[in-house]
Amino acid sequence: MEKDGTKTQKDHDLIVSPLESDKLISIAEMAEKRAEAIKKIKRQALRITNERDWVDQGGKPYIQASGAEKIARLFGISWRFIGEPQRFEEGNGHFRFDVSMEFVMGGSTVEVRGSRSSKDSFFTTRYQWDQEKKERVKIELPPTEIDKADVMKSAITNTIGNGISRILGIRNLTWEDLKEAGLDPSKISKVEYSSSPKGKEKKFISENQPDLGESATESQITAIGKMLDRLGIKDDFQRHEKVSGILALDSVITSMSNLTKSQASKVIEALQKEVKND
Repeated sequence: MEKDGTKTQKDHDLIVSPLESDKLISIAEMAEKRAEAIKKIKRQALRITNERDWVDQGGKPYIQASGAEKIARLFGISWRFIGEPQRFEEGNGHFRFDVSMEFVMGGSTVEVRGSRSSKDSFFTTRYQWDQEKKERVKIELPPTEIDKADVMKSAITNTIGNGISRILGIRNLTWEDLKEAGLDPSKISKVEYSSSPKGKEKKFISENQPDLGESATESQITAIGKMLDRLGIKDDFQRHEKVSGILALDSVITSMSNLTKSQASKVIEALQKEVKND
């Protein structure tokens, strides 16, 4: 039956007028354009990063803050704090920081919350040179020796990385996405989670195991400092975080003097490439 140009079907079938049909076509075309735009954004975003801006976390690619910040500059993304970072006690002397931030790109805005705990081995585990044994030994720091500012800065760093990824819609990336952007997954540091009596324990594997060699020389440390200056990295925590990221360590070093000769050489080689391309 037809009435006023509208086709009516029996029972509960959908009623679609010619006007509504045109709207559906328009919506479908717009959706297709948006899908293509997202693909283009993804390609551009990934191509500005390198392998050191990523980690293989549990078999999936995860972008680090260094890569997220490169992408933010490319797309003009800005962010601000929503209130101050909040600290909460977690028992046994440990604590965590919760951070809320707002990210803006053009007319889009997202709110992201992130946190970081002092219980993470990232903060509790250190390696120090034992002069008597002539080797580096692993030590566990008590909560009282963990710098609260380091935990807070790390919570902020993680939130920034998550916020930039979310507003661009580049979460849940695959290795194929990275390969298409020219990145080599075999050069990306790997993180695995293994079972332990204390639950899940995060550790870096293969070539990222702790280096137990001789301490770095003064000339090596000086060279690293100069190149970090040229890259505009002035803050001590960010300098230590940068070096730790290059080495894919499971904790941020507290001093450049904690590096071994081979680690320092690897850092110098990586920084030289960045300075050359900067």
